[in-house]
Amino acid sequence: MNIARTFTFDAAHRLIHHDGKCQRLHGHGYRLELVFVGHPRRPHPEDPQSGFLVDFGILDRLVRKELIETRLDHHLLNETLPELPYHSAEYLVAWIVGWCMLHLDGRAELGDTRIARARLWESDRSWAEATCDDALALGFASR
Repeated sequence: MNIARTFTFDAAHRLIHHDGKCQRLHGHGYRLELVFVGHPRRPHPEDPQSGFLVDFGILDRLVRKELIETRLDHHLLNETLPELPYHSAEYLVAWIVGWCMLHLDGRAELGDTRIARARLWESDRSWAEATCDDALALGFASR
């Protein structure tokens, strides 16, 4: 079963090798959708976390505090993410999936819930999507 949570953040970057205007410093109002997979916990009157994969509030708190606020929102991505070989939407979304694999998967408060994929919008008309396989292939995570 899948659940998803959407986040927004503003950030700037430069695409150094681009042959167009995106080579210059510019910013985006990003929208990020994280999709998680897992199994809902059996409902139990003494377990406030039962009945769903994970409380959206827990996901929201972890992702906002540990990822968005510290590495993405109102940052120059070329500086805060030096591990990215290129700061395109494709590399950024794969890096985000890898970050989730390394920092969220296996945490007790998330139970068996794991990241499945992410979609990152740079604008209302443009997005990139990545899966765990993409994050692994680009070296942003390991199993």
